[in-house]
Amino acid sequence: MATYALDVFRKSAAKRADEQAMQVEVDRLKTMSPEALAQEIMPALGSDELKKRITGVRVQEVCAATLGGFKGSLSVNTGVLLLPVKEALQRLEHANLIMQMASGVDQSTKWRITTTGEQALADGTVAEKLSNPGG
Repeated sequence: MATYALDVFRKSAAKRADEQAMQVEVDRLKTMSPEALAQEIMPALGSDELKKRITGVRVQEVCAATLGGFKGSLSVNTGVLLLPVKEALQRLEHANLIMQMASGVDQSTKWRITTTGEQALADGTVAEKLSNPGG
């Protein structure tokens, strides 16, 4: 019985460590400038998982994909990323790297990477495009 108790404790400690790491990442992301966060979320928008969604993805899906290395946790409030990520999405849209799409089904705003965005990811020029959106 003592071994079982230790196994439960270890799993619990591991889960706490994962949650702590996720909280550190959420805190890091929410303190970034919109331009820096835009660069951080761009690879998620260019991922095969999000690109295959023809009608685009919601901001919550962008947050989840950006935090993809972490398992979901009810004790970590990822909702604090919604506004910073929306602002970063706006920067990406102004640089023509993503496009905003309206959903007629649930009235939500969705985003999808553009061919210019895919090329910028491939070339490593996302930061350049963000600093010079018109050029």
